[in-house]
Amino acid sequence: MKHIIIGKNLAKKVMMVSVIFRTTKPCGGGVSTVLECYDKYFDGLRHIPTWKYTNPLNKAWYFFYHWVEFLLLVILDKRLKIVHIHTAAGASFKRKMIMAKTAKIFGKKVILHMHAADFVEFYEASTNKEWIENGIKACDKLIVLSPQWKSFFVNIGIKEMNIIILNNIVTPPSEEVLEKKRKQNVNMKPQLRFLFLGWLGKRKGIWDLLDVIIAHHKELKGKFMLRFGGNEFEDKIKKLIVNNHLEDVAQFEGWVSGQKKTELLEWANCFILPSYNEGLPISILEAMSYGMPVVSTPVGGITEIVKNGRNGVIVEPGKKEHIWNALKHYLDNPKYIIVEGKESLEIVKPYTPDYVLNHLKKIYEELS
Repeated sequence: MKHIIIGKNLAKKVMMVSVIFRTTKPCGGGVSTVLECYDKYFDGLRHIPTWKYTNPLNKAWYFFYHWVEFLLLVILDKRLKIVHIHTAAGASFKRKMIMAKTAKIFGKKVILHMHAADFVEFYEASTNKEWIENGIKACDKLIVLSPQWKSFFVNIGIKEMNIIILNNIVTPPSEEVLEKKRKQNVNMKPQLRFLFLGWLGKRKGIWDLLDVIIAHHKELKGKFMLRFGGNEFEDKIKKLIVNNHLEDVAQFEGWVSGQKKTELLEWANCFILPSYNEGLPISILEAMSYGMPVVSTPVGGITEIVKNGRNGVIVEPGKKEHIWNALKHYLDNPKYIIVEGKESLEIVKPYTPDYVLNHLKKIYEELS
């Protein structure tokens, strides 16, 4: 039976605007995962997608088509009171400002939910910072993922009273799954089973990680396996694995979603995401909910959830020797995998649906 947190009477007043998420194809990464989780606990989640993974011409048409759909809804649907917009930086922010302004013209309350890892860079590079600031100020509430992000937006002139910190959300596995993982951690080989999930560009640090694996192949062989999923650069990734004979220590899984992602989360006993910038990665929260320690970087809100020496290891972005030291930490001390994994389970509790969505429910009730 579906566990409802946002009931039908409230859910019908809210329209989500974000990337496409009801799909098994490459889509919006962590944001689509957030929406998938929300969908399980809303009694009828209403949603307008504005972006999907396709060529630029199709993206433009896709946005225009759904903007027209959105326009008709805000004009004709008298039930609709709140538009909850999930945004990143760059072109995503520009599209979402069109949606926000459309909603405000017709008297709707607007929540802008900021997921951007690179919003600081986007803002600093802009030649029209006032347009960005005014666009955010026109929204009724700004949701951010950590105190660090709240401070940034206050510093650029957004009223503190209009900024809400709302934890990202993750659906935890069942206790049966966790018990299965506890048993397999003792006997399953290799002893160190790392997982990486994310876009395969430089920002997520995957190329640094692969360089470390190439440099330390002999030390890792027989003791370590990395399985990693993502999209873009697939051919380059496959060629790198073959040319460096990494098949015994690295396995590329392609785009991962649904049951395949669950299988990988159940298989792995450590997670790694050596990113250069982030918001608060859903992939890390998912890994923590499966009882894994995490190797990551002190960017965005990551240090809110990954505590160095307690439930993982913090490394500096781009520092390959730091990544190697983190891997060696678990190679030399496999007992820490279980100990730190238990800490992850405790730290991740405030990011579970009952906690997060009851907070969101109060926000909706105040605005509707």
